[in-house]
Amino acid sequence: MRYFQKLLCLLILVLAASFGVGGCVLLYSDFSVQRSRMAAANAAAHAQACTLLQTEILDLQRRGISTEDAALTARVTAQNVPAALWRGDTLVCATLEGLQGLPLGDAATVTVRTENSIYAVYASDLQGGLRLVTAYDLTGLYRDRNAALMRFLLLEAAVLAAASAVTALLARRLTRPLAVLTDAGAQIAAGDYARRTDLHTGDEIEELSRSFDKMADAVQEKIADLEADVQRREDFVGAFTHELKTPMTSIIGYADMLHTMQTDPDEQREAAAAIVHEGRRLEALSRKLLALLGLNEEGVELTAVPLPALWPRLHAACPDVTLRTPAAAPTVRGDADLLLDLLCNLVQNAAKASAPGAPVLVLCAQAGDAVTLTVADRGCGIPPELIPRVTEPFYMVDKSRARRQGGSGLGLALCQRIAAAHGSALRIESEPGRGTRVSVTLPVWKEDAP
Repeated sequence: MRYFQKLLCLLILVLAASFGVGGCVLLYSDFSVQRSRMAAANAAAHAQACTLLQTEILDLQRRGISTEDAALTARVTAQNVPAALWRGDTLVCATLEGLQGLPLGDAATVTVRTENSIYAVYASDLQGGLRLVTAYDLTGLYRDRNAALMRFLLLEAAVLAAASAVTALLARRLTRPLAVLTDAGAQIAAGDYARRTDLHTGDEIEELSRSFDKMADAVQEKIADLEADVQRREDFVGAFTHELKTPMTSIIGYADMLHTMQTDPDEQREAAAAIVHEGRRLEALSRKLLALLGLNEEGVELTAVPLPALWPRLHAACPDVTLRTPAAAPTVRGDADLLLDLLCNLVQNAAKASAPGAPVLVLCAQAGDAVTLTVADRGCGIPPELIPRVTEPFYMVDKSRARRQGGSGLGLALCQRIAAAHGSALRIESEPGRGTRVSVTLPVWKEDAP
């Protein structure tokens, strides 16, 4: 059974019970009032009949007239009230069929039902061992009550029919948002992650709708992240395969030439140089891949790193670059080897993007408890739309230039991981034709730092 059907049945049941009980209480309370009033009137009429008969009997006795059964029957019949007169246990007369079978005691009151009528019967003792029983017709009162009850039942049936129709419409309207939520859930489960309910009912269902839509947003974002992650993995595998295939093809080709062909010394030197160059590319690629994997799997212990102590090591690692470093710099919290690797990659990228002999600047700026290291060049720059992708593994803005210069597309990806290991991130600012600035922010070392 659907929810709106349960709601409809419940509302109709409550309405029928309350309307029926209320109507019956009202009808029967009104009937009870009328019955009490009629009982009082009948009791008074009975008392009057008893007084009149007792007076007539005393009058007959005073005048010396016989008070035998015939005289008493005449007096009872003359009152025009259904009655019965008893002398002891002997019935003297009865003007209503059925009263002769009711030898009631003094002051007794009963309700008698015959085949077609209902009577209120009263009994009282008189002088001389007599007992008068009178009956008063209540048939009209009970008939009116039954007629009123029948009218009420018909009215209740009509009201319940109308209420059922109205309640069905209201129940459908109230439960329609639930149908929307159910349909939205089914569509999202089927893959329509953009489906939303956007209900505006002004009650708890609207709050449920907002919660549902927030959940759907979270699911859609999670699915998008998973799809993007899968795409990145596929791109990574494809790029990695391509990066391996290119140098391996060159190495195998030159090696096969040296193995199968008679070549002059110049050709041999050229082939050997090509093999060495491509081998070094594979070595650098392997080293950077291992560094990336190591940063993913292992934590980094951060210690005090005096930046001035890094500059000589940086100059030594980049001997072919015209490098300018600041004379003074603070001590930061980090890992010296990783920071050196980060700066080396940034400096070498800057040198590759610049004209031969152009200087590469390493800048240091302190603001409060943070130090910003920046590597700046005046090279070719990066198009704005490509900046978000340059930190992806194997992504290269100019693939031919990068491979010609021995690049693998892993340098900035490694730098991004190193920055993340220091609780920071790379900030890249570039303008095509005017150069690039890559910055990372590090915390200043404090003696009481954990």
